[in-house]
Amino acid sequence: MTSTRLTRTGLILLMLAAIAPADAYAKPNSYPGENSKFNSKSAVSKWEAERNKRIEERKKRREEKRLKRLNEKNNRPN
Repeated sequence: MTSTRLTRTGLILLMLAAIAPADAYAKPNSYPGENSKFNSKSAVSKWEAERNKRIEERKKRREEKRLKRLNEKNNRPN
């Protein structure tokens, strides 16, 4: 192979690598930026703590709704 052909092949590979979407490398069902090379462990742990907090709040709201329905059901006049 000549040097021009090697150079052309290298440039084509570089262009293909630049065009490839970055989202293709991310994990599915994750927060945006969670897999970034620049995120520290503290940032990731902060996101996980916020997520766990939201999950717990959601569980609490569901339980309150369940208890409210149960209470209404038990207090119906016959």
